[in-house]
Amino acid sequence: MRRNEAFLGTAVVVVSAVVNVAHTASHAGQHLMSLPGWQLAYIAIVIYAAPVVAASLLWTRYRFAGAWLLAGSFAFGLLYHFVIPGPDNVFTQPPGAWKTAFGVSAALLLPLQGAGCLVGLWAARASSRRVSDGKARPVGSPAGPHRTTGRSLR
Repeated sequence: MRRNEAFLGTAVVVVSAVVNVAHTASHAGQHLMSLPGWQLAYIAIVIYAAPVVAASLLWTRYRFAGAWLLAGSFAFGLLYHFVIPGPDNVFTQPPGAWKTAFGVSAALLLPLQGAGCLVGLWAARASSRRVSDGKARPVGSPAGPHRTTGRSLR
């Protein structure tokens, strides 16, 4: 089952990356990219790098950490595009030539971000289920009994 989780997570990340390029272009067209450097770095890490790292981790023994990173990075996009007011919210965009491109690309990201959250949560649950079944604890999961000694690692 681990391969299914990793494959789905990777597929969502790849498709989201393509749509994110169009979404970033709409930001540039609206001149919203004049954010302070720390905010641009934060966006680059959370929106672009974190999903790629998460998808990579899903294929390794660090899949539990990758699953939570995947869910978290996609939840960030959902919140900032549709819930939290601000310059990245679809409902508060100023009129202009790029408003439509911004709205369409954010709408395309919506199901992808939702799917990314769900796949991340599914993969985390599956990883923790393997632990409760007595199988090896995935690295990156909360400390519990060590698989060879039976003693707690805390």
